[in-house]
Amino acid sequence: MQDVLTYTCVALFVWLFASAIRGRHEFWSAEVLKVREGGYVPPEPYFLTNILCRFVCFTLGFLEVGPIKIVGKERLPAHGPRIIAPFHIDAGDASIVSALIGISPMYYLIRTTEVLGYRGWIATMTGAIAVDEESQEGRTRAFKAAVTALSSGGPHAQLVIFPQGQLVPDEVIRRRDFKSGTMTIAKICARKRKEPIWIVPVGVHYKTDPAQATLFQKIVQGLGFKKFRNLFGHQNYGAFAVVGKPFKVTPKAPDLDEICRGLALDDDAEKATDMYVKRLSLLQKSALKQSSKKLLKR
Repeated sequence: MQDVLTYTCVALFVWLFASAIRGRHEFWSAEVLKVREGGYVPPEPYFLTNILCRFVCFTLGFLEVGPIKIVGKERLPAHGPRIIAPFHIDAGDASIVSALIGISPMYYLIRTTEVLGYRGWIATMTGAIAVDEESQEGRTRAFKAAVTALSSGGPHAQLVIFPQGQLVPDEVIRRRDFKSGTMTIAKICARKRKEPIWIVPVGVHYKTDPAQATLFQKIVQGLGFKKFRNLFGHQNYGAFAVVGKPFKVTPKAPDLDEICRGLALDDDAEKATDMYVKRLSLLQKSALKQSSKKLLKR
């Protein structure tokens, strides 16, 4: 009789566990489909999901990017919602952003072409908002979704946006490449939340000189695994990221003195973007300088 009771309890536990797994699979399957359509805000990432995502980004960063050095991490605002706005150079930027913010939950914008197959599951569970750039309607839906994610998030909500919307592999900053959408999102969210939104510019520079290869990278090259570190179509030998002084986007028209001191952005999105690009140019020079110093030391 005791054995029958034990087997019954085990069978019940297995059935409940399988039902729970099936239920979560059905839930996330539906969420993935919504994300792939674009302009949808998925559930906020779970703590364990964040840890797994950061581990994957760390591994990819180690294998495909190399050593990542971040300067000025202490400039990240300790309180309040924020938009992390890095210069978009390489597919490895995801590893840099991950190293910058740690395991904190975030939302980020990504193209719908990048959420196909298994990547759709990863993107959905890590806070991706897909953008269908082939249509104005798709871009509008993604814009509204980004506003919803940041304006309705918690006290430390954060959104990662690459203001150019595309890769700039030559690392040249051109004002025409930058859209004003990031600043517009910040202004709308500030008014909805009735509190300032911080915008954090991040300059990025990748080391591409083989002379800067680490011991691990030299061993891999020496063994003849040429494609092992070529996931992104080229090889990097490390990266530097410089976090700039954050801007404050206020719910009302900012004080002129704060604008002049570089603490707040102009109420006009285009003028605000101009200020962001100028500061990003300085950060890019700083990142390149940091990389050059390391090369000289070698």
